[in-house]
Amino acid sequence: MDVQEYLELAVTAAHRAGIILSDFFREPCKVIYEDERDIKLQADRDSESAIIDVLESTPFAILSEERGWIREYVMNEPFWVIDPLDGTLNFSRKIPLCAVSIALMKGDEFLLGVVYDFMRRELFSGTKESGALLNDVPIKVSNIKQSNYGIVATGLPVFRPYTENEFQQYVQELRRYRRVRFLGSSALSLAYVACGRIDAFIQDEIMLWDIAGGSALIKFAGGTVKIYDILGVPFAKKIRTACSEEVLKL
Repeated sequence: MDVQEYLELAVTAAHRAGIILSDFFREPCKVIYEDERDIKLQADRDSESAIIDVLESTPFAILSEERGWIREYVMNEPFWVIDPLDGTLNFSRKIPLCAVSIALMKGDEFLLGVVYDFMRRELFSGTKESGALLNDVPIKVSNIKQSNYGIVATGLPVFRPYTENEFQQYVQELRRYRRVRFLGSSALSLAYVACGRIDAFIQDEIMLWDIAGGSALIKFAGGTVKIYDILGVPFAKKIRTACSEEVLKL
């Protein structure tokens, strides 16, 4: 399998989605659905369609945040994981912290990853062979070795009901770091870990499509990625990533 060829397709898909999203960003938002916990925009759907139009030329199934499985998943075969707009709430409020995320996976292995910050025209991409790149320039995770010198990004799960004890454990974990950042886009947060702007990203419940592209980039940039399944919730994960194993140690 020519992973580089598929990376070029993913980059094309991300760029096309980025053009659509940039146009939407300048206009009043067209809201399809909204409640106190979630929001869906026409921009999500149009971006998704643009990505799928490109990736459907490959023989692989596609897992999308908006539509679920597109084409039947075949066990032990590669599959695409896409988030056509990560950071939808930011986007709806005209906060320019959002991104397109695309990954190709086989089982739990990341074959390629793309995160496109269309607001800044920063394209993060990579494979195991090429390493991680930012606008075609090689990137690496930071060289921080101790969490108390590091910056951690995180987010609070939308649906997870923390017990008081669980929440205290989460806060204690965050307090190990020098500073905490809530960007509102996990894909962008993970890309920032990959290029050394941030040193770690943690979240107790998050969906695979939110983290696949960025997690791949961290792997290819030399970082540490630990992803755990959450029983009973399809595609839900717990994630701990960092520039080094030492930073993650409790």
